Amino acid sequence: MPYATNDGVRIRYEVEGSGPPLVLHIGYIGGLEDWADAGYVAPLARRFRVLRLDPRGQGQSDTPHDPAAYAAPCRVGDVLAVLDAEGIERAHFWGYSLGGWVGFALGVFAPDRIASLILGGAHPFTGNPRPVVGDFFLDGFRDGMAPFVAACEADDPAYFVSAGERDRWLAADPAALRAARLTNLTEPDLERDAVAAIQAPTLIYAGTHDDPEPKAQGARLIANATFVGLEGLDHAQAMNRANVVLPHALAFLAGPATNASGTS
Repeated sequence: MPYATNDGVRIRYEVEGSGPPLVLHIGYIGGLEDWADAGYVAPLARRFRVLRLDPRGQGQSDTPHDPAAYAAPCRVGDVLAVLDAEGIERAHFWGYSLGGWVGFALGVFAPDRIASLILGGAHPFTGNPRPVVGDFFLDGFRDGMAPFVAACEADDPAYFVSAGERDRWLAADPAALRAARLTNLTEPDLERDAVAAIQAPTLIYAGTHDDPEPKAQGARLIANATFVGLEGLDHAQAMNRANVVLPHALAFLAGPATNASGTS
């Protein structure tokens, strides 16, 4: 399996298909296999050169335990390292949840490397710093991954899209996930003016049961962005229901503004 390296941290990635390059960045805890399990990769690989990566701290990428290793410039650098490893100058980027937030950061810090952005279940302004005490994830990981996975399933028996996804969560490194979460709660928000200056064609989407208004506000802030609310879906479902999400994404990627942006 290929790896890219960003300042000593190895990032695992996979490549399928041919055509314009499209990066897929999964959310917190998840792994690159989740995209395939949910049904995204096969249809996308018929039209795009699809690059999926394991975010640092997750999957088979390196798992540093220092919260500073999870700052926005590090995560942006991971995506750029994958592009550089494959000799790609510019790519379309699709991120969900944490991956969507990384997409906003890419639009701010590396706009010349991004042809378009699809950002699901995320918005750019989380209101940091947020409370650390009583945080669902920090508390949930203290006793390891098994109790946390059990709590997710108790809340929703269909929480995991596949047995493989469940197994990957059980095998995750809770210390790395805690370090990443600490940074997520405390690092400064992106500058509002910098987000508003994003020029790439952008599609933002979220389930209507996933607090959609902040995501819609993010779309209104960016001149070349549109927002789609997915009726009746919550946060996990808006990742797992590829049959609902893909038509919107493929129509966006086939649009004139996106095609005009080009890739190389």
